[in-house]
Amino acid sequence: MPSRRKEPLSAADNLPTSGCVVRKHLGVYFSLFGAWFFLASFITASSIANDLRSAQLKFLEYANSLYREIDNRVQANEAVLEGITAFLGVSGTLNDGAPISRYAQLVRARHPQIAQIEVVEGVARKNLPHFIARKRASGLPEFQIRSFSYDSGRSWRSIDDKPWYYPIVLMEPMPKESKGILGLDMDSVPSMRLAMNASGHHEHTVATHPFRLVQGDSAYVMFRPVVPLHTTGARSGDETRLFASLVIKTQSILPSLGADLPGLRFSLYHADFPAHKPEGELIHFERHGRSALETYLFPKLRYERKLETKSQPFILLAEQQLGWPALDFRQLAAILAITLLLFGFLLRFVLSHRRNELERCQTESRFAYLATHDALTGLANRNLFMDRLMHAMARAHRCDTRLALLFLDLDKFKQVNDTYGHGVGDQLLKIVAERICSCVREDDTVARLSGDEFVVVLESITTHQGAATAAHVINDKLVQPFHINGETLNIDVSIGTAIYPDDSEDIEELINIADAAMYAVKGSDRSLPLSGQLSFEELTR
Repeated sequence: MPSRRKEPLSAADNLPTSGCVVRKHLGVYFSLFGAWFFLASFITASSIANDLRSAQLKFLEYANSLYREIDNRVQANEAVLEGITAFLGVSGTLNDGAPISRYAQLVRARHPQIAQIEVVEGVARKNLPHFIARKRASGLPEFQIRSFSYDSGRSWRSIDDKPWYYPIVLMEPMPKESKGILGLDMDSVPSMRLAMNASGHHEHTVATHPFRLVQGDSAYVMFRPVVPLHTTGARSGDETRLFASLVIKTQSILPSLGADLPGLRFSLYHADFPAHKPEGELIHFERHGRSALETYLFPKLRYERKLETKSQPFILLAEQQLGWPALDFRQLAAILAITLLLFGFLLRFVLSHRRNELERCQTESRFAYLATHDALTGLANRNLFMDRLMHAMARAHRCDTRLALLFLDLDKFKQVNDTYGHGVGDQLLKIVAERICSCVREDDTVARLSGDEFVVVLESITTHQGAATAAHVINDKLVQPFHINGETLNIDVSIGTAIYPDDSEDIEELINIADAAMYAVKGSDRSLPLSGQLSFEELTR
């Protein structure tokens, strides 16, 4: 039980209130800030998700538009090839190439994606000399049948000995630098031979794998057999001696990209190859690479769809790695400003609420303090003194020990008030309290009961002699002069003592014995403080 007096309260005193405010409202504050954080996160995440959805819809719209344009172009290629084979089937001969050349010119004028229209004619080995002589006589003096290595070396070479040859016999257009291609044996090129044989066998259009032309451009070739008008029923590949073909430069089927989609990558590849394998790619395009951070934070959109035409089994693959441009930073900035404003209002509310709670708790603490302490001296008051004395007696009883109770009264204190005023009297009481507290231990209790009456509970004193010694120490301290407001005051003090449980085991009786002993001192020669060792009747006589 600490005895050191507390400084009396003033209007500016701030009592400890952290437990009253923080522990009581910490959960509420955390809930409020948690709700703000959740709301801000939800709105921001919703905005970002909406931006990403918009970017996805834009990507899908663009990819579908790209798919439709490419699909329309490749279907147009097949329709053109069907028209050419039908024209050749009606004419039935290539003796006069002028009509088919004029027709091819008209077709190319309407379909600029077609790089070249070619006619391939099958020639048996036994007819080869006569065939070459006929072509040279028709105005192609340097005509000869040759093969070209597309896969290795990319060079012209002589033909092998075989039963049939399939040279190019007509080209439209045919610039001077392309005349050397006349006579190219399509059967000598593996990819061309496979596509041409499949086309002749099934009598429909077949496209080759992508390759590089003699000129170096990426292209593919479409073959379709020519069936003469007078022929009925299906024929085998060897019986079909005439093929029409279109050379399609791959870049020509690429429409205008139009929309600016950062991070866009797309390719058109043959279905016989896996995606992103260079050998199977007809078109490859990539725009604006992304940083590693964007790749980690943002999703990649993917669109893959096969073209509807069976003759050109191509697959469109479009990918877009989203990045920072996908976000609407103006909207995010507005959200950030609003959430920060809400945070400011919330913080202001919390601080105001905490300040109000602090004031309320300080008021409660002040009332609680005043209920247990003397407002002038800061010592324990009667209520706190009685509680501490009761607990001290209970401990002494439990531990089979004793305690001493000292009852002090300042003599002629009323004369000080009357002579020097209540202000000096109050200062005197404060100094008296300080001096008493300086004479006892930290665990002892000093209290002011009323006016000029003080009591001290000494749990370390177990005998009347010890109590008398403690009373002498206090008396010597209090009889020293007091210097207040330039005045020097001297006072006397009367001290009575009582020992628990020797004098009494009842708290009220113990106090009365110490009180009676104190009053007996007032009428004595003050040689010693009186104690409960005298009978109660002797003390009150």
